[in-house]
Amino acid sequence: MHNRFDQLGKQIGEEALGPSGPTVAHDEISPDAQHADLRHEPDPTRKAERARLGLLGRLASILCLIEIYSHAPEEDEVLACVGKLIAFRQKRVRTARRQKRLRKLVKPFLWIIAAGRPTAVLSELGPMTTSGWPRGVYFSPGLFRVGIVVASELPRDRSTLLVRLMAAGPLLPHAIEDLSALPADAHERVVASQILLNLEHVLGKKPERTPEEQEFIVSMQNIVERLRDEGRVEEARAALRNVLVQRKLVASRADNARIDACTDPAVLRRWLTQAVVADSVAEALRPAEAVGSAAPRRRRNKISS
Repeated sequence: MHNRFDQLGKQIGEEALGPSGPTVAHDEISPDAQHADLRHEPDPTRKAERARLGLLGRLASILCLIEIYSHAPEEDEVLACVGKLIAFRQKRVRTARRQKRLRKLVKPFLWIIAAGRPTAVLSELGPMTTSGWPRGVYFSPGLFRVGIVVASELPRDRSTLLVRLMAAGPLLPHAIEDLSALPADAHERVVASQILLNLEHVLGKKPERTPEEQEFIVSMQNIVERLRDEGRVEEARAALRNVLVQRKLVASRADNARIDACTDPAVLRRWLTQAVVADSVAEALRPAEAVGSAAPRRRRNKISS
C-alpha cells in the first residue's frame, strides 16, 4: 500500500475506536520495527461506545491488531501480518512474566480487513465462517487467532459501513454514498466525514491525479454539498437562538425540538427575521401562512379631532 489512501483506514479506525479504549495507529510491536496498522485494547467499561460502531465494534471487543488492505492481500502479506501477531504476543508474554501476571494474560487476536477476497490465502489457511457473524467474516481454525474480513462480501448496510470505509479501494465510492445518506448526527458521519474531507482537500490540490484519486473526488461531491448545506442550517439555527436569547424570549423544549427538526435554511431565516420583532417565541416561529394574517400587536391611539 503506497498511496494516499493507505492512511484512510488507520485514521478512521483510530478515530472510531479511540473512545472504546487505547488505540494506536502504526504501533511498533517488536524491536525490529514491525508496525501494526492499528492496535486496540478494549476498555470493558465502554461497551456502549463500541456498540455504536457496528461490525467494527464487534471486531474490537477483544485485544487485537488490525491490518488493512485496499486490495486482496497475497500470501506473503498475510504471513507478515501473522508474524506481527506472534511478535506482539511474545512481547506481552515477556511483560506479563516480569509483572508476574501470566494468569491474567489476554491472548491477542489478528484481524485482516481486505477490500477484495484473498482466494488463495483463504484456501491455504482453511478459514471458516462462524454463526452469528455476517457473510464475509472468516476465522482461521487452530493455534493462530486470525480473522479475515472480506469487505467486498459484507452486507451493504449501516452496521458494516465503517469497516467498508476503512478497506477503501473499489468499495470506497459506495461506502461514501452510504455515509452521505445518513443523518447529520449519525455517529459514522461524526467519525469519518472530516477525515474524508481532509483527503479530498489534499487530493484536490494535486495537479495530476490517478484514476482512483479522481473517482474518490467525484464520489465526495454529494457529501461535500450536503455538509455545506448542513453548515448553513447550523449557522441559521445558531443565529435564531442568539436573537431569542438577546430579546429574552425563552424557548421551551418543544420550541427547541422544532428548531432542531427544521432543515430548511429559508424557513430558519424567516424565523430569524420574525424573532427580531416578535413578542414571544411562538410568534417568532409562526408559519408563513400566518404571517400575513397576524393581527397587529399594537394599535395607535385614535387622535381626537
